[in-house]
Amino acid sequence: MRRMRPPRDPLEPMASTVGCLTGLTVIFLLLSLLVHQAAWGNGPVCTSVSADGIPMRIFRLAVEGQVRGSQATIGTVNLCVDHPGTLLRFAGLLASWPSGILWLGFLLQIRGLLKIASRPGGLYSLATADRVRRLGWFLTAGALAAGVIQMVANMTIFLSQIHYPGFNWFEPDKLHLSTATLLAGLALITVARVMRVGVTMREELDVTV
Repeated sequence: MRRMRPPRDPLEPMASTVGCLTGLTVIFLLLSLLVHQAAWGNGPVCTSVSADGIPMRIFRLAVEGQVRGSQATIGTVNLCVDHPGTLLRFAGLLASWPSGILWLGFLLQIRGLLKIASRPGGLYSLATADRVRRLGWFLTAGALAAGVIQMVANMTIFLSQIHYPGFNWFEPDKLHLSTATLLAGLALITVARVMRVGVTMREELDVTV
């Protein structure tokens, strides 16, 4: 007699992958508190600005092996404070961490969604649709918040090192939003609405039958 295989979990391998990524992200963020590195906000506090957006005096820029008749320009300039105070140290963290926190929050939201979906009948339920909608709003609002926070932090670091007249504190080109994250969030909100309609129609059909 042929042995029947147990049914596969429809949420795998997503559930296991999300669990591993969540653990690795937490470990990475904890290690970043210990490692002295500018990119993680606990080394020299730095910010990058476009070379076109600030006045610079460059007398000569040459690249080794550059052919005659070509020009070399600087795209971005890194401005760093080697020994920042408390305010700049905090600004450095805000300039580096929002994306990581958003990623961690996304993974935790996914874990909660998979937990509800794994319940009996939970894959096609209003609770799952609500979780999908919550995840969509989290990504949409989180992407906007992360972009604004990082912009303010970077401008704070910039203004602590550069002083010249005619510079507006708010520059639209300094706001960098993750378009992919925004679109993913809006798409999930739409999917959640479709799921709610489908679940409601299914419940009405079951009552009618």
